[in-house]
Amino acid sequence: MRGLARLLFLAGAVGIGLFFLRAAPRDVTLVYAVGGSGGRALEVDIEKGGAAIRRAEFHLAEGAPAQVSHRVRLTDGEYVVHLTLMVDGASRRLERSISVSESGTIVIPIEP
Repeated sequence: MRGLARLLFLAGAVGIGLFFLRAAPRDVTLVYAVGGSGGRALEVDIEKGGAAIRRAEFHLAEGAPAQVSHRVRLTDGEYVVHLTLMVDGASRRLERSISVSESGTIVIPIEP
């Protein structure tokens, strides 16, 4: 009987540990592929469940790299990334969905 109680306690502890591990934020690098877009500025708003989570602004000089990186800490789940690209004085709005389930890099394409 004691062996069964220990086994149940251990299984419960492992389950709780996994729950908290999944709730911990992960290091995620978002890479915005802006090459060829002609953009001069990029505004980024990240939402989860309709709530704003992160916001960033990037100013792109002429001849800037084709990719802009943005390191964030996000919990597991589905996110919507709202992008506003400023090109020749006009703004273009884009929306991309991403899913976070592990640490790593996510490339978000921005077509010209």
